[in-house]
Amino acid sequence: MSLHLRNPFNLLRRHAIALDAGSGRTLITTPLAEILLDEPTVIAIEQGSGNVIATGTEAKSYLGKAPERIQVIRPIQAGVIVDFDSVKALMRHFFKTIAPDDGTRLHVSAVVSQGLSALETQTFRNCLKQAGASRVDLINAPLAAAIGSGLDIRQPKGRLLLGIGAGLAEAAVLYLSDVVQFEAGRCGAELFHEHVAHHLAARYQVAIGENMAEQATVQLAWADRPEEKRSMTLTGKYAATGTPCALELTDDDLEGALDSSLDALEALVRSVMDKTPAALVADIADTGLILHGGGAQVYGLEQALGQRLGLRTRVVPEPAMAAVRGAAATLRPDLDYKQFLVR
Repeated sequence: MSLHLRNPFNLLRRHAIALDAGSGRTLITTPLAEILLDEPTVIAIEQGSGNVIATGTEAKSYLGKAPERIQVIRPIQAGVIVDFDSVKALMRHFFKTIAPDDGTRLHVSAVVSQGLSALETQTFRNCLKQAGASRVDLINAPLAAAIGSGLDIRQPKGRLLLGIGAGLAEAAVLYLSDVVQFEAGRCGAELFHEHVAHHLAARYQVAIGENMAEQATVQLAWADRPEEKRSMTLTGKYAATGTPCALELTDDDLEGALDSSLDALEALVRSVMDKTPAALVADIADTGLILHGGGAQVYGLEQALGQRLGLRTRVVPEPAMAAVRGAAATLRPDLDYKQFLVR
């Protein structure tokens, strides 16, 4: 009988990746911000046995459809781990998907919410280590997003960022490489989907699932009316009869659907600005509001928030990638970003 041993020299090697595990999606990239994985943060587990049935896109497709024996879990909510074992199982699967299984050690630089407590931050670090990472560095989301957006955060200039993730929106004022003020609220993209579903239920007396609500938000919802008409077929059921429905909708059918979401985002930004020193607010009048995160891609959001707040507003390129690009930058020895890691 022969015994196969792993190359012992590989045990000294590290495979470095950047990770942004949010409520909605998990992004993993190389240190050069090349995408290795982009999957929903969802896992399907068999009740009783605990066996993993599906992860990512496949698991998300089970939402609202799975039989009772299968539990479909979103284990991270509003940036916080709510099911440690499920996150560990999900991350272990993702790590095996992108990393070589030859004994190479996995070095992870991960984005975490600015608002996490010390215990929640340590729990996240421990979870990634138990999932297979040998080293875990953490960077707070506002700093990561600023770096990933190409901002020179070392300058003595106040900057206002609004990150809109799936479960959480984070407003932050940055100055001299630090977060001066910060506020978070549960007014992310999942709230957009919820408001769209409620709007359609009230207008057409239809009930739709989570995935259909997300599709309607992405394809039809708007914060500032689009110039060109968009349309889609919405499927669900009539609430009164329970019979299937298929409605042809346009942008006009979603008019006002996101008004409550915009109110919440405006209030969040105004709250953080109210607590910011006047000198920094004067800087923000010049630098404006910078939007990042997947929820920032709602049509017309920058125009609508800019008008409400009286600020020049822009969405960064590939806003969903901003934070993970910043985490990836901390892995590069040619860049001096390690100082921004959570101590």
